[in-house]
Amino acid sequence: MMGEALSARERRAARTREAILDAARELISERGAHGFSLREVARRIDYSPAGLYEYFGNKDELVAAVVAQGFERFSRYLLSVPTSLPPRDYLLELGMAYIRFALENPQHFMLIFNTPDLRSPKPDDEFIAEGTHHVLVNGIQRCLDAGEISNNYRRDDLVFAAWATVHGMSTLIVSHLSQDDHDWLATSRTMLEAWCRGLRPSP
Repeated sequence: MMGEALSARERRAARTREAILDAARELISERGAHGFSLREVARRIDYSPAGLYEYFGNKDELVAAVVAQGFERFSRYLLSVPTSLPPRDYLLELGMAYIRFALENPQHFMLIFNTPDLRSPKPDDEFIAEGTHHVLVNGIQRCLDAGEISNNYRRDDLVFAAWATVHGMSTLIVSHLSQDDHDWLATSRTMLEAWCRGLRPSP
């Protein structure tokens, strides 16, 4: 009986924590990381402000949890791409996973990548690394090792260009083109395929 009661409490606590994170994410989207309060988060989920402190010690801790949740979801998209794919296909599917994450999680995407005042308490380079930046680096390296990309290019430059390309596509679709009656995923795939072909070594 005690085990069942504890399990029920844990489930309720998990649902409450998720509701807090959802409300905080929506509020940050509306007002920015410095324009929201724990009191307003509590109001939106019909919860007492004091009760929030059972889950998060302060506003900065809640903001960090929202960022971490976003990167965790983002990581799942990239890590779902099978590493058994041929190098060029793997790199292409990493790009498509990035774009799908943005389209299916627009608030998380805009928060973790496009909100200037949203900061993790960790150093940026460490936090980006935990956000699976290394997956893209490894994907580029695999293509270089397999001769799918010309070795005239530096790996770091290729990583920058690949990231800028998929990030730019994602941001435009989410912020300006989401209401258009167009298959932007299909367009993105076509253009990423062309981008990959353009990097092949000369015959």
